[in-house]
Parts: sequence; structure tokens; C-alpha cells
Amino acid sequence: MLRVNLGSGNEPKSGFVNVDRRSIPGIQLQGDVTQLPFADNSCTEVWASSVLEHFEDPYSVLREIHRIVARDGTVHLRMPTPWSMSGQLDKTHVFLADLKLWRQILSGYFTRVEVTAEGVRYRDNKLLTALQYAAILGLGMKELAQTWKFSCTGKLSSPHIAYVPWWLEEKYRK
Repeated sequence: MLRVNLGSGNEPKSGFVNVDRRSIPGIQLQGDVTQLPFADNSCTEVWASSVLEHFEDPYSVLREIHRIVARDGTVHLRMPTPWSMSGQLDKTHVFLADLKLWRQILSGYFTRVEVTAEGVRYRDNKLLTALQYAAILGLGMKELAQTWKFSCTGKLSSPHIAYVPWWLEEKYRK
């Protein structure tokens, strides 16, 4: 079975087929993540770090991920929080959502969606940084993080779109 790293960019993973739309060192496959050349249910592990937020229609990517991941496979997704520096400064980020919405969206594809927080939003003040880490780690306030990493398992046999933004209503509400 395959292990795939989508949108691998400058962070290719050893032991994975690294896929990116750009031709850069470490990439084994240059292509579109909305049309992957892998067979259905052929991947035991799929990574997509900083990918979904670049698509006006993230469901086109999620549909492909869901198609290629094996029933007992794992999908790891990493994305910036909407309030983070990386979330706001990158003008190619066109789909930013809060934690509740990402959980809702991903639950349309997987039965188990777990999230871990990475970093903190405000990093200039040491006291504020420490308080944020305490809130994230001690109180579970993952919303204060810089980025979120989702681990998704339990592939649904029939995925559904749990949230339709207004600009995709014509496409997904029939």
C-alpha cells in the first residue's frame, strides 16, 4: 500500500510518494491534488499539510483524499488557524475556517476526527505565550493555536458535505 504526501512542497517525506503541482526537488509526482493518479483505497496514509486552505472548493481535494485512502487508513491534515499570522498574510489562502467548522467538514468524510494544536497565535510577549500554552494544553483551548493538525480515521463509505459555503451552493445543493 502507498503512503502519499500531498502538496509536499519544500517538506518531502521519506517513504512517501511526494506530490506537488510545482516541479521542485524531492517531488516524485507533479500533479493536481484534485485529480490524483492513484487507485481507489490504495493509500494507507495520506498527509496534506497547508493544502486545503488554498482551494476555494476544499471538497474537491477531500473527495480525492477520501477516494484514495484505504478503509483502515489515516489522513493527516494541517492548516493554519484563520487568526494566525500564516493564515492571514498568505493571500493564496482562500478557505479559512474555525476549528468547529473544520471538524464539521471532516466529519462528513471520517468517523473519527482528532485535532492537536501547534504553536500559539501571539508570540511576542513571553507571559502571553506561556498563558496561551497553558490554555491550550491545560484547558484544551485549541482555538488559540497557530495551526491545527487533524488525524482522521474511520473512512465513511458514503461521504457527505456537512457545510456548504454560499459560493458553492449552486454546485452542492441540488
